[in-house]
Amino acid sequence: MIKIKLCGDKPLIFNTQDVKELRCQHHIVGSFIGTLSRLPLQNSFLGLPLQLLPEECTLLLKKKIGIIDDMKSWKYPNTTIEKLRYQVFEYLWSQKLYITTGLKFGGDYLVYLGDPMRFHSHYIITAKDRNESITGLDIVNMGRLATNVKKTFVLMSPNDNENDIFSIEWAGF
Repeated sequence: MIKIKLCGDKPLIFNTQDVKELRCQHHIVGSFIGTLSRLPLQNSFLGLPLQLLPEECTLLLKKKIGIIDDMKSWKYPNTTIEKLRYQVFEYLWSQKLYITTGLKFGGDYLVYLGDPMRFHSHYIITAKDRNESITGLDIVNMGRLATNVKKTFVLMSPNDNENDIFSIEWAGF
């Protein structure tokens, strides 16, 4: 089992073999947040520990791939939007996709068809409640943003039996 340590509410992995197993066998990416011991003042390349997204940690615990190393309890997802995001994350993961945070691109997740070290992300994913309204301007913004970064914007609304999936692309570019 992968050992996860909690630092506050941040799930961290400190073992290099665990990081390798997560990436190679379970397509969990996380993000390195530590400094490299020989180059502590640089910030281009980071090292251990690996910080997991809350969704990644929840998935690892649920699938019995990982365990919290220090008797603390994991409390995610709590809110409706967190539950919605986790459902979308779990569905994407079940499709053998690699998933990272999409905040930099205005979404919840970026989705890669293979390891992000070798592949470009194709999709910006946002989880939406199917009853939540969305304006035309929002749709235009999503389409233009995604087109400018050579991606497709995808809205996903999980249901009990299936997911509603809508993709937004800007035509003519």
